[in-house]
Amino acid sequence: MRQQGWLVEWEQLVEKEMKEGRVPGFVMGVNLNGQSLFRKSFGYRDREKELEITPDTVMGLASVTKSFTCMAIMQLQEAKKLSVHDPVIKYLPEFRTPDRQKTEQMTIHHFMTHTTGIPPLPIDNLAIRNSMLEDMADEDNPLHRYLKKEYQKPIHTFEELMETLALAEYELVGSPGQLFSYSNDCYSLLGAVIARVSGKSYDVYVKEHILEPAYMKSSTFLLSDLPHLPDVTTIYHSKESNGVSEIYPDPNWEDGLLVAASGHLNSTVHDMLNYAEIFRTGGCVGKERILSEESVKQMIHPHVENSYRRYYGYGLSIQPDYYGGTLIKHGGAIKGVAAHLAIVPERGITSMALANLIGSPVEKATLTALHAIEGRPLNTPQYQFETYSVPTAQLGEYVGRYVSGEGMDFIVYVVEDVLMMIDKTSNAFGGKQLNYLLRSIGEHQFLIDREGSEFTVRFVKDEDGSVTAMSLFYRIIPRVAAAEGSRV
Repeated sequence: MRQQGWLVEWEQLVEKEMKEGRVPGFVMGVNLNGQSLFRKSFGYRDREKELEITPDTVMGLASVTKSFTCMAIMQLQEAKKLSVHDPVIKYLPEFRTPDRQKTEQMTIHHFMTHTTGIPPLPIDNLAIRNSMLEDMADEDNPLHRYLKKEYQKPIHTFEELMETLALAEYELVGSPGQLFSYSNDCYSLLGAVIARVSGKSYDVYVKEHILEPAYMKSSTFLLSDLPHLPDVTTIYHSKESNGVSEIYPDPNWEDGLLVAASGHLNSTVHDMLNYAEIFRTGGCVGKERILSEESVKQMIHPHVENSYRRYYGYGLSIQPDYYGGTLIKHGGAIKGVAAHLAIVPERGITSMALANLIGSPVEKATLTALHAIEGRPLNTPQYQFETYSVPTAQLGEYVGRYVSGEGMDFIVYVVEDVLMMIDKTSNAFGGKQLNYLLRSIGEHQFLIDREGSEFTVRFVKDEDGSVTAMSLFYRIIPRVAAAEGSRV
């Protein structure tokens, strides 16, 4: 492990990245064997008042919350109140999908591993006030693709959430257990399972059984708690105006207590490093046992492949071949939030990075820090692979438009025998339209570079050999038209 010089080199890189991304505030902490290795902050929790961001600044976690949800499920399994292999309808009999038989086959395990077959849907946005959908033009609202306008009503209860899901028009992308496709709606419903089984609301259960025993004193699901805490971030938003990106403070945090289980916990770097101890130690924070060692093993087991040589456990992404160790991680992104948790338990490393602007390069900052700590060059690539050659004639198979229920919108096309992809999603949210080169790394698998971070793209074929969808950003994104992509 590198002892000198690495921190300065890393700081310079991160400061440059944050400045280029116009990130108002970023903070990261790394522990080694439970002791502080470093804490580093850049910028402000409130740029206008020049209030510096700190490891005790309360910020959103977004989807990093999902591991808390799975931890609660595992605790209830330890208490013999449920099994992860129970059918979901045992606890949520109102739950429906377009395929009754497959609905009955869906288990809690399938919900936790995003393998139900339910595609990305925007339904839980109806339970979130101040979501990014409110910043979109009506014609860009992805809800319209799946739900008639008369059904697009605010959701206040789990029963209303399940009723609205039952009214949505969509097709399953596969049988339960067949494919990984990220589903916030399924995680929101895990909150309903926890509430019904425990007899407590999801947020209260997590507070009493995880936050309090893990000494996470500044962590809360309740926005009403934030004004009473001394160190809370302002969240920032961006919009494109006349070709210029404007970063501005937004007073409206996403308010979604009903769907908190999918991504609405607020915490600090300090608290999250306490939480990370559970995975480093096999279930304990200090002298407090939060989870059994066996339950921790189940949470970090690579249950399903979710991208190129990467896997998903329970609420956590797993890379089992990380330079002789295991990289356990999860990111999060909603309005005003960029979060990344990373743990290498074999080497005693735990880390947490937070920023107050969506799209901030927190994952890149985390991975480069891990490289620096262990003496690898900062530019070490995230993926190790051999170049794979795709016949030029085959590239046309992938051409088309791919649209997800959450609003992701991509056009794949060929230009001069090179596969390219336009990302129209960012444009819909007021940002700049992005164009990617797809580099082949395997059969039907490609790599893209998205503003310094690498992501894999896998094209999904049906039994007839026709491309029906792409797997990108952990979602199965259906191909809605082959004609819209074309050779240029």
